[in-house]
Amino acid sequence: MNIEPLKRELEEEIKHRNYDSLVYVLFDESNTTLFAVHLFYKNHLFMVNSRDDRSYVLGKTFEFTNFIDAKEKFFNILDFIVREGRREVAKHGSYMYSSPLWDDYKN
Repeated sequence: MNIEPLKRELEEEIKHRNYDSLVYVLFDESNTTLFAVHLFYKNHLFMVNSRDDRSYVLGKTFEFTNFIDAKEKFFNILDFIVREGRREVAKHGSYMYSSPLWDDYKN
C-alpha cells in the first residue's frame, strides 16, 4: 500500500488544526517517541494507539479496515489531548509535555 498520500492528508489536517506541536507518529510503528499518538498500517489494518512516558501503549490499539475511520480516531485522540492538556495546565500548571495549545491557552 502506498501510504504517502495518506500521510500527506494527515499532515495537512494537522497543520489546518494547528496541531503541529503535538507529539504524533505517522506510519512508523517502531518509532519510540514518548507520549506519541501513532497511526500505522499493519497486517492489512490501520491501527491507532497512544504511548506513555516509556513509549508503552496506553490502553488498547484500535484497529480499522479503512483509513477514514482510523483518521477520525487519530484526530479524536489528538482533540482529547488538547482538551486534557488545557484542563491539566489550568488545574495543576503543567501537562505531560509543553505545547502552545495548552501552555498559552486562555479560557
